[in-house]
Amino acid sequence: MRYTDTIIFVKSGQKHYDPDLGEMVATEPTTIQRDCRITSPSFEKSALVFGDLRTNNIIVHMKRIYKDTYDYCLIGKRKYFFVTEKLINNRQVIVLKGDVS
Repeated sequence: MRYTDTIIFVKSGQKHYDPDLGEMVATEPTTIQRDCRITSPSFEKSALVFGDLRTNNIIVHMKRIYKDTYDYCLIGKRKYFFVTEKLINNRQVIVLKGDVS
């Protein structure tokens, strides 16, 4: 299997109150880029796994397991959110749901 696609895991910055500014301030989000293989489920598999024909779900195959926490993922310029994951030997399979907006 070739890992030719790129995924960016994004963890949002922490918010805290800055008394000098008198408002809430957020730190910059941290991003980590990893190589992966991205596939889309077929209509039959989508109906079997998700119960309907969702076309905004994707399956990400990671060669190395990513253990850090993240808020969302970026693939291209589109945002994806975590649905489920499965660990198979030393590989990780993550199912992500695309942002509706």
